[in-house]
Amino acid sequence: MDTDIVADTFESSQAAVAARIDEILDAVFAKDFDRLESYHLAGPKFTKFDDAEPLDRQDAETSARMEAEQFAAVEELQARFDDLKIDVFGPVAITTGTFVWDCTVDGHPVSGRTRSTVVFVEHAGQWLIAHEHHSPFVAGS
Repeated sequence: MDTDIVADTFESSQAAVAARIDEILDAVFAKDFDRLESYHLAGPKFTKFDDAEPLDRQDAETSARMEAEQFAAVEELQARFDDLKIDVFGPVAITTGTFVWDCTVDGHPVSGRTRSTVVFVEHAGQWLIAHEHHSPFVAGS
């Protein structure tokens, strides 16, 4: 029987991707950058566009370094994904939602929200991030 990648919701895979997102947030909160990096598909097929400098496309190495630098400076982080949608297409999942966060940086409260798309691929029994795209809520951009 053929699988209909459009109609099939792939419920167990959706649940696994949701669990992975929880693990990613937990690693960020714990500032466990090795674990966070392990949730990414290391290698030449990984890409990221961030809403923070540098705005160029990042490879896996640059992304890992930038995430560690960004999150290391953050204290008291509270973060969540609002309106999270997880669509699974066999071994590929696309998640979209709003990343909402509050934290302290250098003693000053900072907050924000970002439109986020994260593409996961199932590799060796794990759901790994293959691409991230984060963009701010700015009219006309």
